[in-house]
This record gives sequence, structure tokens and C-alpha cells, in this order.
Amino acid sequence: MMDKKKAVLLFSGGQDSTTILGWCMQKYDEVYLLSFDYGQNHLIEIKAAKRIINKINKTFKKFKNKIKDNKVYKINSLNNISKNALTSNIKIDMSKKLPNTFVPGRNLLFFTLASSYGYERNIFNIVSGVCQTDYSGYPDCRENTIDALNKAINLGMDKKFLFHNPLMNTSKAETWNLAYKIGGKEFIEIIKNYTHTCYKGNREKLNSWGYGCGKCPACLLRKKGWYDFKKNYDL
Repeated sequence: MMDKKKAVLLFSGGQDSTTILGWCMQKYDEVYLLSFDYGQNHLIEIKAAKRIINKINKTFKKFKNKIKDNKVYKINSLNNISKNALTSNIKIDMSKKLPNTFVPGRNLLFFTLASSYGYERNIFNIVSGVCQTDYSGYPDCRENTIDALNKAINLGMDKKFLFHNPLMNTSKAETWNLAYKIGGKEFIEIIKNYTHTCYKGNREKLNSWGYGCGKCPACLLRKKGWYDFKKNYDL
């Protein structure tokens, strides 16, 4: 009997990680989801995660039972250590080279904790929806940062982890298109109706591209990607 292919996915309940959940379902036999409550203002995305999983299981029978775990871990330290627009009541400011939506060390910590989780379960594929193309200047979304961290984790844990970031060099339009290739219009509808991206946690209005305020950087990026997708790709 062949060993089952397994992966740990950093799952936020947002557009990117949900798209990559579909990617994982195609590639692996078992997928273990990790979400983190770090005091983010848009905590609603974590609440969306369970609804997304349930909807995917109901919609795509071929993916059913592939999700083996769905854990949410609380991290208070990021909220206490750093003041930024995602964890504090601060107005979003994109005028500087590094916007104040940057949470220092967040992705570094997430990958490290996911590796610790995988270490205990002999799962060495760590997957994320991290992207440097639309990363707003976040240094912990850069490919060289993630590659360096992968090497450090392997040294520090004496294992051979592989960090997979399928969206690393894709635009938001290409991310929408990948979702369409994975699950067609049904998957697109799940992403539009169930995922959450808005930094302000706004789910009052369903737009053509999904829920959100339509004004924060995350919404603007998602909205532009949607219209570019509609313009450049055939549905």
C-alpha cells in the first residue's frame, strides 16, 4: 500500500488560501488546515473557514473526507507586541513604503508553527497562499524570505520540510482563473460568497467579486483581480 500524500495548509478563510485548498485537494490525499487568531480586526475570516469547508465537501464529492483536521490556534503575542492597522484601531495608511497593515513576523511565525504541527505528525509538505506579486511591500511574503525560512526550519528541526506557495508569482486575476480551473463556476461561487478578504470585516453587501467594503487595500486588490479575470479569461 502506497503512503498517503499529506500536507498542512495555512488556511485563513480568505480568497487565496481557499483557492489553494482546492489545489491541495487535487494534489494530496489528506489535508490538515491550520488557522490563527492573532487578534486581527477581520476575525470574521476564521468564522468563514468552517462554512467554506462544509460547502466544498457538499459541492465536490471527489474532495470529501480529504480534510482531516481544521484547527484554530490563538496567538495573543502579535497583538500585544506590535501596533498595526490589522490588530489595532488605527486608520489604514498606504502612503509609506511599508504600509501599516504589515504585521511584523506574522508569516514567519505561521510557517514555524505549521512546521511544528507537521513535525509531530510526520507531515512535511507545508502549503500557503502567500503571494509576492500583490504583497503590498510585505517582506515576509517574498519568495527569498520563505525560501530562507524553509532552510532555517529544516536546520532547526532536522527534517526535510517543503514549503509550497503556488500563488507566489501570480496576479489576483490569475488566482481567480486558477480557482476556475480547479472547480469551475461552482468553486468561483464558493469563493465569492463564502471567503472573506476585507480588512474591515465588512460583510454587509455582496459585490460581483464577493463581500467587502470595496475601499480597503485588500478589497481593491480582489475587485481589480476579478474585473481583470472577467476581461482576460473566458468563463
